[in-house]
Amino acid sequence: MSSVYNELSNMSKNRFSFSNLKRFFKTYHSTVQLAWETNKKYFLFITFAGTLDGLLVYPELLITKNITDNIIKGITTSEVTGPLKAILFLTIITVIINQIQQLISDYSSVYSNTLSGLIKETINIKLSRKINTLSVPMAENPETRNTFQKVQDSSGNAVWAITKPIETFPSILFGLISTSFLIFKFQPLIVIPAIILAFPRISLGIKRTSAWRSIRNRYAPLWRVWGALDDFATKGRYLYENKILGHVGLLLNRRLKMTIQYFKDVERHSLKFSKLQRVYSSPIIIFENGVKLYLFYLAIIKQMTLGTAQATNSSINRFVTYISRLIRESSDLYQNYTFINDYENFINLPDEISEGVLLDPQLERGLVFKNVWFKYQSAPDWNLRNLSFTIKPTENIAIVGENGAGKTTLIKLICRFYQPQKGEIFLNGRNIYEYDLVSYRRAISALFQDFAQYPFSAKDNIHFGDIKKKLRLKEIKKVARYTDMHHFIDKLPRKYSNPLDKEFASGIEPSKGQWQRIALSRTLYRDAHIVILDEPTSNVDPESEEKIFASVMEIDKDKMIFLVSHRFSTVRKADKILVIENGELVEEGKHADLIKKRGRYHELFTLQAQNYQ
Repeated sequence: MSSVYNELSNMSKNRFSFSNLKRFFKTYHSTVQLAWETNKKYFLFITFAGTLDGLLVYPELLITKNITDNIIKGITTSEVTGPLKAILFLTIITVIINQIQQLISDYSSVYSNTLSGLIKETINIKLSRKINTLSVPMAENPETRNTFQKVQDSSGNAVWAITKPIETFPSILFGLISTSFLIFKFQPLIVIPAIILAFPRISLGIKRTSAWRSIRNRYAPLWRVWGALDDFATKGRYLYENKILGHVGLLLNRRLKMTIQYFKDVERHSLKFSKLQRVYSSPIIIFENGVKLYLFYLAIIKQMTLGTAQATNSSINRFVTYISRLIRESSDLYQNYTFINDYENFINLPDEISEGVLLDPQLERGLVFKNVWFKYQSAPDWNLRNLSFTIKPTENIAIVGENGAGKTTLIKLICRFYQPQKGEIFLNGRNIYEYDLVSYRRAISALFQDFAQYPFSAKDNIHFGDIKKKLRLKEIKKVARYTDMHHFIDKLPRKYSNPLDKEFASGIEPSKGQWQRIALSRTLYRDAHIVILDEPTSNVDPESEEKIFASVMEIDKDKMIFLVSHRFSTVRKADKILVIENGELVEEGKHADLIKKRGRYHELFTLQAQNYQ
């Protein structure tokens, strides 16, 4: 028991301060605002239902008092008719009140569940939208990802904690008012110890909340790992590798160990506070029974009627119950402060700066890199070093180099995913960071190595390349022919409406090469002057690659094309080749010229040619 009292002494550090009170009201305001913005009708009905439920407590207690007094009157006097009529009338009123309460409760419960679901979906949508408005460095920051993970993991319980106070607080507050009327009318001084006894329980609620917050923060990074392990074990795209490697058991065991450790911490936390709860409940139990004895003593000595004693005792019991509920609900809401705080902090993270000059989609001047240096935040060394080159508006550029040379990083800078630490990048005669971000990226179409595979129809997968364009099947078929995918799609059971996911009815799972060509079709479908292709045909055979690249050159001959590829059979057709090594531009020029120089490009080209012999 000494450990319990140690806990009690330590809790003095977590008293209910004005700071805590401020947090509470901030959280409540945010929860109400979120619920109001989600659905005003459900919010108003739930609030009204709770208010009415609390107000009806007063007539319930008065009816109980009057029924009891009329029974005693009928027993102790010769009058029968009057008390019976009164009891019958009061009983009818009670039935009506109960029916009203039940009706309101049924609707409130349904609306509350609906509102919870809508709030959860609203939160998830806002989180998803927000993560896509952040700058890439901000989105990739571990602290940002941890906050995002904490909010996601807590959203289920948090949503319940958001809607619960909306439903219960009006009922509790007006219930307290209702019971207070009778208490102050008959025994006003009794309410004082009831309130005093509540404060230690408030302190306990704060302590419990702090412990939960500590657990949640500690496990947030681990839940990201847990989610990844779940993906590896359950997602279809890993099925074949899982079968060959046979390591799913290992992955699931690691996940299980994390889960066991988490629930051990939760168990320890719950047991500790259950023990403390018993300690704090004892004075309340003694108080309630003492009040009961005192009131019935007053009834025996005829200082009040039995109905008054019974109604007052019920009022005290309900008052204490409401106080306890208020503390419990407030504690839950206060615990929700962490979620609300994390949620609002995440939502309020600065978006990418979008304002600037609108970029003319018809480029008159090309792209210029001028002494550009760049390194990732966590990188020990520069990824790009003093890059300088000029690209004409309609030039086809091939970027070559070994893995890790900086090719993809260069592409990311062009896309404005990152900003160089030194140097400048110009497009159409202006620094690219002076342009409005939306109009700038509107001028770019890109196929990255990690492209999306949407579980929708073939036509949707291609149309997503330019959602501002009306979906026209003729145009979609056109780009599909350029990428050699039309023949494949046209043979599907539902042709271009066929789902590209075998988990759906009539759905099929394209091969990696087919997926890549679908992604390339999506890229070409977009009306953009700058086309970026990062290893666009890595999963396609050389013959098909030759055909596809020729088609790309044809369809986008008036555009600026950047091609990152390891296949020199494709690279050699580019107007200009940039050779990157260790983040530096070591050579640039046409294929023939670079071969004559017998430099790094000649070395890489010769090495690959030998591998094909």
